[in-house]
Parts: sequence; structure tokens; C-alpha cells
Amino acid sequence: MHSANILLFEGSEQAAVAAGDAFIASARTSGTRPVGLATGQTMTPVYDHLLTIDGQANGLFADTVFSQLDEVIGQTSPVDSFAAEITTSLFSQFRATPAGFLMIDGQAGDPADEAIRHCSAIRMAGGLAMQLLGIGVNGHVGFNEPGSPDSSRCRVVDLAASTIQRNGYDTGMQGITLGIADILAAEQIILVATGAAKAAAISAMINGPKTPDCPASLLRDHPDIRLFLDKEAASQIS
Repeated sequence: MHSANILLFEGSEQAAVAAGDAFIASARTSGTRPVGLATGQTMTPVYDHLLTIDGQANGLFADTVFSQLDEVIGQTSPVDSFAAEITTSLFSQFRATPAGFLMIDGQAGDPADEAIRHCSAIRMAGGLAMQLLGIGVNGHVGFNEPGSPDSSRCRVVDLAASTIQRNGYDTGMQGITLGIADILAAEQIILVATGAAKAAAISAMINGPKTPDCPASLLRDHPDIRLFLDKEAASQIS
């Protein structure tokens, strides 16, 4: 039994547009509290929709504070970071500069201290009003790989071999991520999953046991979690 609000769509574009609309609605009511962004291919059409609506509005996100979910550690160049990706693909194209961006520095000298600093910055800003998420084929959310407990906080993590392979990272790559407990502390969670490759992970999240073996399953009883799925990603839900 689960309490997640599951919203099904014919295709990936429809799911992305609906998720983007939900994101905008949350951002408009967040006040000074940050709203969390995720990166990855699933988020590209969501971002595209945010830009479309921003282009029709007057400073839609001018009062919004954004926050970063996760970051890879030690990329050879800052331009390869998730923070740079967000800035280039989103913020630089907004009609007005957002009120703030709580970013993670993947090149910080002490990544563990950077994780603590980032978590503290979110708390000082009032906590997350909303967190946008994707899901990995192994059930990870952010860089909370299998084995991450529901008590986990923002920290340095070793990336799973499947994550490294799918993203073309170097062997042994690490990341900084908000923990499951940090995500659960958000007032609202918006999770987007599209494509047949995510079907098994979504089934494990919804139908399987709540277990660290599928970190996403630890989120499903959040009081306001919404899953935006296309029919392929939802194909194994019973």
C-alpha cells in the first residue's frame, strides 16, 4: 500500500509539462523558502517547459530561491558541474535573475564540509518548499544509491557502478547529495520518470517493500509526493 499521488500520461512530453506546471505552482507559493532542482536527461523537457512559461511571464522566478540536489566531486572543470548545467540551461535563459541559488561546490577542498555547509544553508533559508527528483534505474534518488537509509543526510557518497557506467564517469567517482531525510523534510516532492528503462525502478518504489535497497521506496509515504509518469515508466505498476 502506498500514499503517493501517481499521475499517468501518454508520453514523456506530457509528463514533463505537467511536472513543470506543478513546479511553477509550488515556486509561486514558496516565498523565500528554496525549491530544489535536479539534473539529468529526464529534466531537460521539464526545464524547457519552465523556460517557455517564463518567456510568457514577467519575471516569473524573480523571487524564487533555488537549491541544488546533488553534485559530482572533482570534475576537471567547473563547467562540467551540475551547478554549471543548471545555470547555463536554466538561469541564464530566465527573463529575470532568480532571487538566489543554493549551490554545491563540487571542487571544494573538503567535500564533507561542503555537504554540511549546503545542508545548513537550506535550513537557514527555511527548509525546502519542494524538491524535484528523477529516479535512477537502480532506484536511486539524487545520489542516494542502494543502501541509503531513510535517516541519511547531506553527505559525500560513492557512486554505484551502474550510475558511473550510465553517465560515463570515471571509476571511483564520488558525489555530494542531499540525503533521504533531507528530501523527506521537503514540504512537497515532485518525481518525474519517463521511458521503459525506469519501469522496474518505479515498480520497486511503488509495489515493493520500503527498503534502502530501493531508496526511492523510502519516499513513497511522504504526505505530498507526486509522481509524473509516462505509460512506459508506469508499465510495471500493478
